[in-house]
Amino acid sequence: MYFLNKYKIQILLWIFILAYIVYFSYFSILRYKTLYASYYDLGIMHQTVFNTYQSLKTGDLSRFLELTNPSGAEQIKRMAIHNDPMLALLAPFYFIYSGPETLLVVQSVMLALGAMAVFKIARFNFQKLSYSFVLSLIFSLSYLVYPPLQLTNIFEFHAVALATTLLLFMFYFWLVKKYWLSLIFFGLSLLAKEQVALITLLFGIYTFFNSKGQYVMLNLFQHLIFKKKILKRVQDDRQNFNFSLIVIFISIFWFITSVFYIIPIFRGGNHFAASRYSDFGESPIRIIIGIMTNPYSISKYILRDNTLNYLKSLLGPVGFLSLLSPIQLFIALPEFAINLLSKNPNMRNVIYHYTAVITPFVFISAVYGTKKVISYLLIVIRKKNNEKKIILFMSIYILFFAVGNAYLRGPLPFAKKQNIHPFKWPQPQSKDTAFWGRTLRDENLKISTTGQLSPFFTSRRYFYTFSARYRLADYIVLRPSEVYNYPEKKELIPVYERLIQDTNFQLIYKKDNFEVYKRVKS
Repeated sequence: MYFLNKYKIQILLWIFILAYIVYFSYFSILRYKTLYASYYDLGIMHQTVFNTYQSLKTGDLSRFLELTNPSGAEQIKRMAIHNDPMLALLAPFYFIYSGPETLLVVQSVMLALGAMAVFKIARFNFQKLSYSFVLSLIFSLSYLVYPPLQLTNIFEFHAVALATTLLLFMFYFWLVKKYWLSLIFFGLSLLAKEQVALITLLFGIYTFFNSKGQYVMLNLFQHLIFKKKILKRVQDDRQNFNFSLIVIFISIFWFITSVFYIIPIFRGGNHFAASRYSDFGESPIRIIIGIMTNPYSISKYILRDNTLNYLKSLLGPVGFLSLLSPIQLFIALPEFAINLLSKNPNMRNVIYHYTAVITPFVFISAVYGTKKVISYLLIVIRKKNNEKKIILFMSIYILFFAVGNAYLRGPLPFAKKQNIHPFKWPQPQSKDTAFWGRTLRDENLKISTTGQLSPFFTSRRYFYTFSARYRLADYIVLRPSEVYNYPEKKELIPVYERLIQDTNFQLIYKKDNFEVYKRVKS
């Protein structure tokens, strides 16, 4: 790759980014259309964005960020579950196409563009090296084949997934001292989910200490020093100092406001996820205090059997280079704590979206770790043309771990754990589901469905996931196999048997494992 100039390398990078966008957009849409997506969380997210889109379209502000309570019958605001107003910013895209496909494409595009941010961060750190463009391209490719990133991409849709790229650009623009641009990406990152503020808080602290000492020292003597270069450093440090304080205070304000005011007000109680940390306390503030004052419980959770595999899945694809520069990795410490201390084991499984705000700092710290390795080797190996050999060695090292982990842990068709179900085994009810989705597209109809059918029917104000609340619906669309295989089957089987006998509803369509019921009485 050394024969490639910087322009060819940038073209190659865009080719890989576009290839990622095309594949993962196509795959995630196919996954939805073949009934491998579900109400949690594509159906929920789509209904929220659709209602917001209708709010913008009709001027009915009561529908802004509204959805039907997943565990109730009433209409609620999204802030009762998570404070992720990023969903409102996606609603204008529904003027182009108002289906779940829009969310899936936006997610793939955003995650792919993170490769450009990784390239720029690496390029900045390696700019003094002869082959900096090559090494930066290697890092971008390793990002695009990073299994946790790809798995996040194909697991439904989540606003927090967009924070991966937003945080990367936030860091990059701070790095090149374009503070206003960094603040824009910082603000957008906060809108992705309430706990992102904890990540940006540590980022603000990191930037504060990054040049705070220089700022104080130089500012003290600036009235005695008139060299233009020194004064420029003073000005840069002052800007960084102000930037850091803005990030720190806004992050603290946003987190406190979200967790202790916005969510409780809309929910009428504590954050729903508080129960995952009940060993430390019953409310968010008690949980925080309990974590800080109970180190034994922390060690008990962190030293669980699956923690090591979790960390290997996150750091292995970058050859554990992140561990050589832990200070950048520690910016993601709050999210590590949230995942490792949770009672929910899914949060320590990289197949879900819980790694979205960790991924940026895995790569940022890996870049800094690689920079340290190269600097060390350049000192130790004092031979002619040693830089070229070191860059070649590091490129092979990074590619080996990136491609190796993509094969062992990734979802691509060539991988050992390949996710090819939508290609090879499309579920036979997908055509019937699509047909009835079109037939019942009138958004004024109230629909109840089982989970994997729901994304086809959540383009409406009122939607009820199949439960005892089916009586509120005008139509019920379900697959009996889902009822009998759901984790909640003990509750759902009696409900389904009651529906069959319910004279208020008539079975109007049945084919294999697919049934449609219509309300015939008020």
